[in-house]
Amino acid sequence: MTKIMKKSYRNLLVGGVVGIAVALSLSPLPRFPLFSTSVLAQTQTQEITEEQLRKYAKAVIAIENLRRATYASIENIVGPNASLSVSCDQKKSFSQLPPAARTMVEDYCNQAETIVKNNGLTVSQFNQITQQIKQNPSLKQRLQKIIEQMQPSGV
Repeated sequence: MTKIMKKSYRNLLVGGVVGIAVALSLSPLPRFPLFSTSVLAQTQTQEITEEQLRKYAKAVIAIENLRRATYASIENIVGPNASLSVSCDQKKSFSQLPPAARTMVEDYCNQAETIVKNNGLTVSQFNQITQQIKQNPSLKQRLQKIIEQMQPSGV
């Protein structure tokens, strides 16, 4: 792989992971529950520290890897053309899936929550940071830089 291709691939990875972080609510697989606007209004002025953003980035990368693997496994059950729109906070959204796929989604949700907690954040903090990234371009840029630094240089 040429140096230009490696850099493009790394940028694509970073962009993809940031995209997941910013668009968790649009993800084809489960997401964490989002807060009501009244709760968000209370938290939007809160400054996100570099340490929190690093924890968030690590969690997002791990969740994205899990999401991809889970999505591929579910596709093997329901087919590649199936429309999947499920949410961890809305069990009803995956109640129509076949039992094996439903179990995979439930496992994904539990594992994603564990990933967030293992990276030193609460689900509430994770969701708050996600919302702030959606609304704050400079915070999104900070996250992109952190994720880029976390990517292996050979990628």
